[in-house]
Amino acid sequence: MAAALPMPPARRVILAAGLPVVLALIAFASYGWVNRTVAYLASQTQVGYSVGFSVPAAGGTARVTTSDGNLTVRAGPSRQIVVRGHLRSSFARPHFTYRSTAAGLALDPQCRVPSGTCSFDFGITVPAGLPVNVSDSFGELDARGLHGTVALSDNSGDLTASRLTGNIQLGDSFGTLTASGLSGRIQLDNNSGDIRASGVNGDTRLQDSFGTIAVSGLAADDVVASNNSGDITLTFTRVPQRVNVTDSFGNITIVLPSGATAYRVTTHDSFGATNVRVPRSPTARNVITASNNSGDITIVTQEQPPPPASPPAAPGGPARP
Repeated sequence: MAAALPMPPARRVILAAGLPVVLALIAFASYGWVNRTVAYLASQTQVGYSVGFSVPAAGGTARVTTSDGNLTVRAGPSRQIVVRGHLRSSFARPHFTYRSTAAGLALDPQCRVPSGTCSFDFGITVPAGLPVNVSDSFGELDARGLHGTVALSDNSGDLTASRLTGNIQLGDSFGTLTASGLSGRIQLDNNSGDIRASGVNGDTRLQDSFGTIAVSGLAADDVVASNNSGDITLTFTRVPQRVNVTDSFGNITIVLPSGATAYRVTTHDSFGATNVRVPRSPTARNVITASNNSGDITIVTQEQPPPPASPPAAPGGPARP
C-alpha cells in the first residue's frame, strides 16, 4: 500500500485561501436564488381586500391620521368622514383597524410578512367647509379642492396639494412638497425635501432646511422665506410690499414684476456675490431684504417681452403712404 504523499506548503496556502472564497461564492449564489424565488412567489401570491366606512367629524373638524399608506383627500357633501380603501400584500392578508374618538379618526394598516409587496391606498372624503387636519407617516398624501382651514402633513412621503383656499398649512419632513393654486394665508414647511409651488396668492411663509424652495406665480403683499442649505427662488406676478429672505449655503433669487416700481432693497452677503438690478429708492414703500452667508443674492425684474416684429415690406419696395 502506497504511503500518502505529504502536501506541499504552497498547496496548503492555496487551499486555505481559496476555500473561504468558494464558500462565499456558493452562499452568494444561493442567496440570489432564494431572493429571486421569494420575489417571484410574492408577485404571484397577492392577497388584498377593500374597506369602506364613515365616521362623524369629531368636534367639527375633519381630523385624520394614519401610520402608513397613501391618502387622497377630497371634499364632499356628506357631513361625515367617508373612507374607501384597498389593502394588498404578498402571502398574507394585511391587518387593518381604525379608531374614531374625540381626537379624530386614526387609521392603522399593517403588513404581516417582512418580504414581498405591501400597499395601502385610502380615499378620504371630508365634509366641505369644515376645518381639515390630515397627517400621514410613511405614505404619499394628495389633497385638492379643500376650502377653509386646511392643515396637511407628511413625514416620509411626498405631499401634493392643489386648489386650496383659506388658512393653509402644509408640512413635510423627508419628501417633496408640491403645491399649486393656493389662495389665502399660506405656510409651507419642509426639512430635507424640496418645496415647489406655483400660483400662490396671499401672504406666504416658507421654511426649509436642506431642500430647494422654488415658488412661481407669487402674488402676495408679505413673504418670508428661510433656508439653510438649499436655494431659494421667488418669482412674483404682483408687486410685493415686504419680502424677507434668509439663507446660509444656497443662492437667493428674487424676480419682481417688470415696470418702474421702486424698491427699498437691503442685502447682506458674507461670501457670495450680490446682483441687484431693480429700480431703487431709500424711501420706497416696497421693501426687499435678503441675507445670505455663502451663497449669491440676485434681485431682478422680469424681462420685458421683445417688441413685435415689423411686417415684411411689400414686393417692389416699401409701401407708399
